[in-house]
Amino acid sequence: MELYLTPKPGLVDLADSGSHTDLSLEIMERSVGYISEYLDEIKISLISNEPFECQRLIAMRAEQRLYDNLNTNTHKGYIFLSGMLLIASWHSVSHGEESVRSALSAISTLFFKIRDEQDSNGHKARQKYNAGGIIQESINGFPTLFLEALPAFRNAYLLHGCFRIASFTMLARLMQTVEDTTTLHRCGQIGLTRVKRDGRRLEQIIADGGDYTAFLDGLNSEYIRMNLTIGGIADMVGLTYGYLLACGEISEVASMGYDIIYDSLFVTAGCQIPALP
Repeated sequence: MELYLTPKPGLVDLADSGSHTDLSLEIMERSVGYISEYLDEIKISLISNEPFECQRLIAMRAEQRLYDNLNTNTHKGYIFLSGMLLIASWHSVSHGEESVRSALSAISTLFFKIRDEQDSNGHKARQKYNAGGIIQESINGFPTLFLEALPAFRNAYLLHGCFRIASFTMLARLMQTVEDTTTLHRCGQIGLTRVKRDGRRLEQIIADGGDYTAFLDGLNSEYIRMNLTIGGIADMVGLTYGYLLACGEISEVASMGYDIIYDSLFVTAGCQIPALP
């Protein structure tokens, strides 16, 4: 669902590959398949009452499969985010969001205490820009998901009754709040400041009933020129969809394809459908 959301500035979608010359829609679709296998492995491990270390090793093997089969890290961030959220939900004392966040914080603290430091782009960006990034986000119980993305989507859907508008309102909110280390790695603090500004503008255009699709198309061209991307934000969009699906708040359409997603979510909501690329 995140992959097919179009247009997304600097990201792979149905229109183009954004700022990712090494990626394509087909590669990203294959990557989603590996993610599905990975989450199934995590689920089986949890049901079998295996310790956290087993799930950590499953995640590491999943990352390696992406590199071995796709020659890129594609959904590396989403492997961590989705796996940790699934594990936390399993161990949570209740299904309430505060309970899940509490479990997530405890598990994340354990994870970052035992894991080996890696020479990743995210680690370099956190070190260079003194950014908390995904580490602080996790230890704090995914506040960007629970306090920003979910409320933004839910409120926009209640107001407009349109999945597409709710999705881009969520994207706008995440652009303003995610400390995206992929952005920092590519374009530094100037890039992150630009993304936050663009997120505020996108949110305002949507609120005013303006042409946010044209605005996003323009941003995409600018981001490609700057080699700017927002991969961490894309991961959080996908995680938000996953959480909403798990809670039964949106319909299961992830495997139906782009046309069906538009038919089932956008047409019935009375939203104007942009031309397919």
